[in-house]
Amino acid sequence: MDYIQVSLAEAIPEQAREYASARIGSLDRYAPDRVDFAWINLTSDKAVIHAHARLELKWVEVQAYAEGETVTEVIDLVRERMRRQLVSMQDVLAHN
Repeated sequence: MDYIQVSLAEAIPEQAREYASARIGSLDRYAPDRVDFAWINLTSDKAVIHAHARLELKWVEVQAYAEGETVTEVIDLVRERMRRQLVSMQDVLAHN
């Protein structure tokens, strides 16, 4: 993946940046085309942590959102949602 931007709210620990980058960065193997840009934003609202992620491929944008109680939980949830979308895209392309 060429570029991953990780944005953290004040309440999110800095070590979340590396975990998010590694987890989202590993999605490129599921993409039907090269991922030009990846972005993940982590915020918190009292006891809930929110993750919004976006991947830009040559011809399409993939987005996902998740919320949970821990940083690793929301990163893993948003990654899995994006992975499912990418795999689904590959399936559609394979059958066309």
